[in-house]
Amino acid sequence: MSTLLTLEEVNDFSRLEAAIVDLLKAAVAGLTPAVQVLTAADLASVKEAAQYTPALHVISDGFTPQSEADPRLLRLAHRFYVIAAVRNVATQKSGRAARRDAGPLLARAMAALLGEKLPGTTRPLAAMRAPGGEYRAGFFYLPSAWQAETVFRKPQS
Repeated sequence: MSTLLTLEEVNDFSRLEAAIVDLLKAAVAGLTPAVQVLTAADLASVKEAAQYTPALHVISDGFTPQSEADPRLLRLAHRFYVIAAVRNVATQKSGRAARRDAGPLLARAMAALLGEKLPGTTRPLAAMRAPGGEYRAGFFYLPSAWQAETVFRKPQS
């Protein structure tokens, strides 16, 4: 069932992060060990050695204005990173075990996001080129990148 959004709700693109978090939480519900879904705000004061793993990190990379013929509209391309964060020191020197753990977790996240149309967006989420993974001290971070498009509308007075 689709819910119509008010202009104020459509223009509030900060809601995108929460929608992505909700999709990911549903995708990892019931997994053992439990997987946390964390935002940049959740991670801001956490030192790497004390972070919760396994986890999915949802990080906004802002938005880019796109071409739009109507001057009262602002088409925005929003970019989000969803990063599988795991810790496994079984093969700490090579990082192989951590990489092996991150792959299935990211695959679950990507399956949850692929083709999903977030409230207030113009089209389904689209996968984008993502940076490579990063391994250090037993932690491995495997990112994916996603684009959502919204149209910001000038309120009528």
